[in-house]
This record gives sequence, structure tokens and C-alpha cells, in this order.
Amino acid sequence: MTTPTQPASVQAGPTLTGKLLALGGVLLSCAYLGNLGWGAIGEIPDFLPGVGNLDEVFFSGLLIVSLHKLGIQVIPGLAGQHPSPPLLPGPPKP
Repeated sequence: MTTPTQPASVQAGPTLTGKLLALGGVLLSCAYLGNLGWGAIGEIPDFLPGVGNLDEVFFSGLLIVSLHKLGIQVIPGLAGQHPSPPLLPGPPKP
């Protein structure tokens, strides 16, 4: 009995373009979260109740996802949480 295999493009690791985008995400989120613009960047004001910290939440998520794409595990157990792509239906089995 054979097991269905995924196409080679799905099994391959991150591409060079994906790694460069992830590195850009790390640099952008670190620059934003480090407040390198000294507040000059048009951000959501932190004093607004309920929405004031949404920009920090977004950039924190971007940092975690970008690091995960680069192979750096920040949250234990996050590896292997990628949903598997649906397998295309094959010919009916006898």
C-alpha cells in the first residue's frame, strides 16, 4: 500500500525570496517595536482605549511569524502547526 505524497514544491523548505521577506519582516518589526523613529511614525496613539496597542500587537505577530519562517522557534510547540494542503483526489481505488 502506498501513501500519498505531496508535490515537491510543498515539501521544499522556504525559498530565498521567502527568507528575504522574513528577514525584512524581522528588521521592520524590530525597528518599529524599538521605536527607532522616536514616535515620528504615524502609529495608533496608545492612549486610545481598546485600540491603542493594536499596532504593537501586529508588529509583534509579524516578528514571531518572520522568525518562525527563518527557523527560529520562539513559541514552543509552534513547529508542525502548519495545516497540510488538501490532497487532490486521485483515481478511485478498487
